[in-house]
Amino acid sequence: MSASLFISSTPFDLALHRNKIAEAMSQGKPGSPALTVVQASPETGLAERLRMVRQAAAYVGVFGMVYGNVDAATGKSLVQLEYEAALAAGLPVLIYIMDEDEHLVLPKHVDTGTPALSLSELKSHLSQTQAVRFYESADDLVAKLENDLLRIFAPTAPLSAPTPVAVAVEGTKADPVAESVAGANEAPSGLTGTMASKRYALTPPRFAFFKEKVAHLFQREMPDAVLQDVIEYLLAGNTMSAASALRRGAGISLEDAIEEVRKTELVIVDTVQRHQAQTGAVK
Repeated sequence: MSASLFISSTPFDLALHRNKIAEAMSQGKPGSPALTVVQASPETGLAERLRMVRQAAAYVGVFGMVYGNVDAATGKSLVQLEYEAALAAGLPVLIYIMDEDEHLVLPKHVDTGTPALSLSELKSHLSQTQAVRFYESADDLVAKLENDLLRIFAPTAPLSAPTPVAVAVEGTKADPVAESVAGANEAPSGLTGTMASKRYALTPPRFAFFKEKVAHLFQREMPDAVLQDVIEYLLAGNTMSAASALRRGAGISLEDAIEEVRKTELVIVDTVQRHQAQTGAVK
């Protein structure tokens, strides 16, 4: 009997993704690990969900733009509780987050208000604690998952390189946290350079604030000049320039730089949104 792979995601907005994973795993490609996909249905109770997680050989968390149904007792979504159960059980954890810049998504599948804030906080936490991968389509998700499963269950198998994808951060206004972001929409004098090199110039106190939030995300100690370039480009919504600056300053590949910039963006967006919620600031 093959081991089980627990797929955790919100069920309706990511139905195609869940089906594609199940279909790919059922084909049993040569060299692929023998794993049976298990996933909870919308009607599955919390206790049964957590039991399924604990009995799995590995956990796969797929996150889109919906936080999902919330457990009344904990105030957390079912998918978040499944993730926490996987951690508690010591399972291998694979995390995939939708690339908001590349993935097509219907408006009805995008949370707003309190659920959106909860999802943003969860994604920020995941980016800081897990080796997050970003997917731009259901097929891209399956390809990344298959490679990662080979890494976990067949370490000697060759892995293909991750696909680089660009992301962007929206300009937001909220003082003091998001005041530096406001220039992208409301204070043109704060922006410098052409569209290709658009950035928002941070004052020393604002740079120090954002540095404290994101410096630990990088795999190596980052010089302040490089980190400031990355943050200023991100605050202006110029993700590719941020990745290029990181590539040059850290001496890493562009693909690795893009992955690190994505994680940084999640934390910056969450920081700004939480400050907005606390102060009542309006975008």
